[in-house]
Amino acid sequence: KRAGIYVQTLATGEVQKITDFPGLNSAPAFSPDGRQLALTLSKDGNAEIYIANLRTGELTRMTDHFGIDTEARWSPDGRSILFTSSRGGKPQLYLINVADKGVTRVTFDGDYNSNGAFTPDGSAIVFVHRTNERFHIARMDLKTRALRILTETDLDESPSVAPNGTMVIYATSEGEKGLLGLVSTDGRVRVRLPSASEQVREPAWSPYMN
Repeated sequence: KRAGIYVQTLATGEVQKITDFPGLNSAPAFSPDGRQLALTLSKDGNAEIYIANLRTGELTRMTDHFGIDTEARWSPDGRSILFTSSRGGKPQLYLINVADKGVTRVTFDGDYNSNGAFTPDGSAIVFVHRTNERFHIARMDLKTRALRILTETDLDESPSVAPNGTMVIYATSEGEKGLLGLVSTDGRVRVRLPSASEQVREPAWSPYMN
């Protein structure tokens, strides 16, 4: 009677329970090779990032801090994990080195940065960035730390990068209606997607299919 994390095999319908601990079981993200899940658990008190081995069921705790750590996303090479944390007082983005669990802060511009995702080549991240109380989608080059605001609407969230790295789909709003938008990763092209539904949220691109 509490939320858990499960993996379902679409071809067979088989369902595998990963976690259903007391507290939070949330924000799962597959590793690039599909063998592990990064997820958020609060079974030991605080919300922390863990890695679950899908073959053995083994759990590895990756963070240990009194702040809230969540929204884990793997780098394309599987060597690091991007996540949102309140450990600095307000939500910012951090990187974990999977090999040694070292944590590095990534974002410093603005007092709110969250829900990050890597571009397919791993050179940049896109995320929700607050400026003047308005939530936009932004892009940051990880080498130069140059930040570019990509959207001009007010309540943008849930960015997902296309497999070819050229476009970002995200959720936004128009009046009381939730809808989806597309923006190029250089911010030059912006498109609203039509929808018959009054509320559309949490978009995600599929990977390339052979």
